[in-house]
Amino acid sequence: MRRSGKVLTSVIAGTAFLALPRLAAACATCFGDPAAPQTQGMNNAILMLLGVVGVVYIGVGKLFWDFRKRSKRLEEQQPRQRLRLIHGGKL
Repeated sequence: MRRSGKVLTSVIAGTAFLALPRLAAACATCFGDPAAPQTQGMNNAILMLLGVVGVVYIGVGKLFWDFRKRSKRLEEQQPRQRLRLIHGGKL
């Protein structure tokens, strides 16, 4: 389909939705009926996804915490060697 055909189709669809608002009416989930099973399911899904994201954040934080502890432990076992300043390319 060419660009002009896509634009014409979009204009016709938009006009139809404006002329017949019942076609564009929102469902119970989008409209917000709190007693509808779809709304309750959507709310449960949102809480589940927030829980998964929270667990991932906690895991990443734990990873960095373990890296920090490991770094401190290695530092205590082997102190970091100091870099020597080289003057004129000679040791």
